[in-house]
Amino acid sequence: MPTELLKLKARGWIPSSRKGDTGIGKTIEDHLGIPENNQGESDCICRGLPVEIKGRRLDTKSMITLFTLEPGVRHLKDADLIRKYGYVNSRGRPALKITLTPVSFTPQGLKLEIDEKGGSIAIVDRNGYKPWIWTTEDIHLKLQNLCIITARTKKEDEREYFVIDSAILATGLDTICFFTLVAKGTVKIDLRMHLKPSGVARNHGTAFRLLDYSDLLRCYGKTEKLL
Repeated sequence: MPTELLKLKARGWIPSSRKGDTGIGKTIEDHLGIPENNQGESDCICRGLPVEIKGRRLDTKSMITLFTLEPGVRHLKDADLIRKYGYVNSRGRPALKITLTPVSFTPQGLKLEIDEKGGSIAIVDRNGYKPWIWTTEDIHLKLQNLCIITARTKKEDEREYFVIDSAILATGLDTICFFTLVAKGTVKIDLRMHLKPSGVARNHGTAFRLLDYSDLLRCYGKTEKLL
């Protein structure tokens, strides 16, 4: 993969394949011939290891979406979670769009509970009920090995363009370290769902987010600068 990234960097400015936070990652995947996946499969093989590619804008001050992942243990389906804990949004429909940390309960009475030794991240309500739980295996699917690609950006005629600036390969995630980041509130979880008029849930993907990749990189056994 380092050779392919060097070739892509040498091409200079390339137009984004998608608007928004995932634009860089999607553009890189398109040019490297990597199909988009949201089912836990790795994006590519690098140094003989399955690797997930993450793109970020240079000097971004926005929260970064690490990945979207529904939990392995779900005692409530999306629609039931909304009905039990949701609210009516400005468009008059039941919704549950909130940011969760272990620091305090949201107005909907939910927060995160971290079991570092047991290896789980749970949504818990004020009564101690845990409707959703992520396990160590869930997290490993997305974060075990990462290639973080940073790109400079510019806009021309309302379209964004990227040029690769650097790439870091991080391997061997320490899951307990990651859970500690969640426990501190460094990594947050966003629920992004609402009910359609039919009563069917529309889930935009449960997002694990953080502000700075440097916090995450400390959780890896090895980091290597590829570019």
